[in-house]
Amino acid sequence: MHITRLNIQRVRNLKTVALHELQPFNVFYGQNGSGKTSVLEAIHLLATGRSFRTHMPKHYIQNATTDALVFAQSATEKIGMQKLLSGEQLIKVNGDLVATQGQLAKILPLQLIDPLSTDIIDHGAKPRRQLLDWLMFHVEPDFYHAWQYYSRALKQRNSLLKMQRNLSLKDLEPWNKMLSEYGEILHSQRVEIVEQWKVYLAEDLALLLPNLSIEMEYSAGFHVEQGLAQDLVQYHQKDVERRYTEYGPHRADLRLKTPTGDADVVLSRGQKKLLIMALKLSQIAMLHACNKETVVLLDDVTAELDLTAQQRLIARLSQLGSQVFLTTLDQDSVKKHLHDLSISYQLFNVDNGQVQRVAP
Repeated sequence: MHITRLNIQRVRNLKTVALHELQPFNVFYGQNGSGKTSVLEAIHLLATGRSFRTHMPKHYIQNATTDALVFAQSATEKIGMQKLLSGEQLIKVNGDLVATQGQLAKILPLQLIDPLSTDIIDHGAKPRRQLLDWLMFHVEPDFYHAWQYYSRALKQRNSLLKMQRNLSLKDLEPWNKMLSEYGEILHSQRVEIVEQWKVYLAEDLALLLPNLSIEMEYSAGFHVEQGLAQDLVQYHQKDVERRYTEYGPHRADLRLKTPTGDADVVLSRGQKKLLIMALKLSQIAMLHACNKETVVLLDDVTAELDLTAQQRLIARLSQLGSQVFLTTLDQDSVKKHLHDLSISYQLFNVDNGQVQRVAP
């Protein structure tokens, strides 16, 4: 969905924000601490059920209040969320209460592009695996079902390993069977999607890093040749000693390599940022090819990108049909990019938690 109307209440210093007639590009400018990023945080909260800045609701729910509300409307959908201090949430789609965050995520595919962050490359396998699974969720219809069953089996198996020290293979047999069955399904789904993703990634790497050769390799998290079921048997004693499940799709990774070494070691900070953008843009392109348009959050877009990279990024997002919400300290540069590219946009000034529409 493309958001035409957005209401935010009690998110950090945003007491009450009501935005109407939102455009393909929506630019929020103001001084540091004014509340610009909190607007993006609220949209992220609505789409994913969590903040990208903190895991603690008390840190983004306004002081001396007990909840935060975010509501968005498109031409066809109305979605809303109430987040409580306890972490509980109430979700509505077109006026009806729904049970899971996944239903909102399907309606509102969301990508956060943070030019300041290199976490996906520098902070181990987990953020790369999460990036892959975001794509899986939106383009592979059977992924979420398999992932739920696999996660349930993994949680139960790990719980048993933590509680009991002398578990036999027979004790774990029901969970091993379920884990291997759904683990193999997840693996085969991921292999297929990664191969498709590589085609789109090559296009965006050529745009953003034309002088670098970078390959993406999928690592399954278990020994594919012998299968997950055999790994669970063969490494049973090690799992018992370590008290967690060592092998499976929950340990999968995407390895990013250059001819001279791994990307996390070889690339400069600036190159890493552009690589992360290429990864996310290529995912957006895959969704676009499936007739699914993505809402994109761009935080502090002018902070560390040069003017050429800024314009290439904005042009590509427009080409992919994305609706973009971006923050900046330098609104003049962003306005020039949008004007030069003939992109419709709306400008908002943010000052001390107040968001005011400004004529472009």
